[in-house]
Amino acid sequence: MGRMNKAWHEANPMPLKATLDQRIAWHLAHIEHCGCRDLPDGIKAELRRRGLPIPARKDAVA
Repeated sequence: MGRMNKAWHEANPMPLKATLDQRIAWHLAHIEHCGCRDLPDGIKAELRRRGLPIPARKDAVA
């Protein structure tokens, strides 16, 4: 796991009862601003299904 951006997490909570589109948007913003974890497998699968790129964690080692 990478370092958590506590300020970002506090300012950007996941919406309650988030729709799939809201969850995707939150996780994409999260991966750009915080390196604490990778995208969940379900989000990755949905991005693939939609033909969208799967971004890597910003601190991921290639």
